[in-house]
Amino acid sequence: MATLVVVTHEYDRFTVSDGTGKPLRSPYLLYDVLRHLTDMGHLCRVVQGAGPIPGDVALLHVDATIVTDEYLGLASHYPRTINFGTGDISKRKISRLLVARDDGWNGPVLVKSNFNNNALLEQMHNARAAYAQRPLPHPGIAKAPPYQLFDSAQEVPAETWSDDSLVVERFVPEKAPEGGYALRTWVFMGPRERCNRVVTAGPISKAADVLSYGPVDVPPQLRAERERLNFDFGKFDFVIHDGEPILLDANRTPGVARAIQPLIAKGALNLAEGLNALVTG
Repeated sequence: MATLVVVTHEYDRFTVSDGTGKPLRSPYLLYDVLRHLTDMGHLCRVVQGAGPIPGDVALLHVDATIVTDEYLGLASHYPRTINFGTGDISKRKISRLLVARDDGWNGPVLVKSNFNNNALLEQMHNARAAYAQRPLPHPGIAKAPPYQLFDSAQEVPAETWSDDSLVVERFVPEKAPEGGYALRTWVFMGPRERCNRVVTAGPISKAADVLSYGPVDVPPQLRAERERLNFDFGKFDFVIHDGEPILLDANRTPGVARAIQPLIAKGALNLAEGLNALVTG
């Protein structure tokens, strides 16, 4: 059996305790997958920082939008790697919806952070580094405003166009025939996957507004996007707009909301079998 080294950022917290003496939990989907992989006989070691340790396979699980070379360089220390081709998942890297100031797009636009999860993890890394009185790993990164929806690019404030922390995208919602707006989420691990469609009342998905939820197929165009972005494991959010599948977000470190952890954990064995296929080659 193999030793899998899960590479996390120096300031990531892969597992946490609530202080009640209960077993450790994790905000990450990978946590329960690794538990099943261990049951299959593999040794899983989650490490913080960029120092290499012995192992057969390394999985990149650095929770930052752009991974620095010190982490990506660890790939040379292992015979096999997983997700080391996903070093940049910023909107400017993955999006096919970007709007430039004078490119002629006249439809509605959405202003959002260029960073995953509105740079929340980068800010947490910086806070932990500051507490330890060490250099900030992501200097200059600040939290962006919430999503801003405009009827046209002409309404976007002038300062937005020169702010490298923000992007302007075409707003291409999927309107559900039954009412509301749909968002599709595809989670995959090697050859194993699941894909679901959630319908919410408003155009910006919020868990509190869920109207319906159920499984759907993965379009071939999304599989092509996975290949383009070099993902072995991750979560893609997408919509079907005017019959065209459109990728909205790509995440190499998908998390799980605490309220639905028991539900998501039920699908972990399926994903673990996919990870087993990646680990064993």
